[in-house]
Amino acid sequence: MENSTTKNILILGGSNEGFLLAEQLNDDIRFNCVSSLAGRTSLPKKPVGEYRTGGYGGPDGLANYLKTENIHALIDATHPFAINISKNASLAATKANCPLIQIIRPAWKKTEQDNWLEVSSMEQAANILTAAHSPVFLTIGRLELAAFRNRTDLQMIARAIEPAKKNDPDKSKLAGLNSEPESWPLNISFIYAKGPFNYNAEKELIQKHNIKSIVSKNSGGEKAKAKLDVARDLKIPVIMINRQQQQTQQHTQIVSSVKEAIIRLEEIYDHK
Repeated sequence: MENSTTKNILILGGSNEGFLLAEQLNDDIRFNCVSSLAGRTSLPKKPVGEYRTGGYGGPDGLANYLKTENIHALIDATHPFAINISKNASLAATKANCPLIQIIRPAWKKTEQDNWLEVSSMEQAANILTAAHSPVFLTIGRLELAAFRNRTDLQMIARAIEPAKKNDPDKSKLAGLNSEPESWPLNISFIYAKGPFNYNAEKELIQKHNIKSIVSKNSGGEKAKAKLDVARDLKIPVIMINRQQQQTQQHTQIVSSVKEAIIRLEEIYDHK
């Protein structure tokens, strides 16, 4: 039961770190946690404990929520490429004078055995592809496919959790095409699956479709790493999209793990 010393925590989740943090804090009587999910998928994984789904109406809406719900700390445990959400979280925390802890998992590191072509955007990834890279395995989700809409010279297999939805951001729509598979360019086929993906399954899929290259975000973590291990072993090039540099506000503390985030929360509990 919440008491006068309990600290209210809002977790912007959806990532492995967000789920793990909610689980670890669920039975900690010092904290009253609410997880927040963006609502991009129809049947999202549910975190342990209380949660809500949907946006806040930008940084002003989130700042208002932080104030009205008396949130003592905001934790950004979103995907490393959820740039807009992280930006809004940072602005909102500053407006609400609320401490912000941002969990940024370490990026994958290229080894001597890897054949990575590193780029800074989806557009660069689409432009760098050549005929030798086809068929291409797009492992970037459904929200970033628009950059590849004009590459009708390539065969592409796109993996996503589920088909495009009407309420997806505009960048996920291919020139007005809807979510029906037959409405997409014929050179793009889809595989709908949700990770984690293991090495053997990834290798079987890549060999079955005679994949010649993989397009991936540098998300880090173990959940989606197997495809990179397979690419290394099969000597398949990976077009790796690096993360954008994020600007942080004065209330932000950056950590790289759930363990570190809990340490920061304990400091807030002890001193606020």
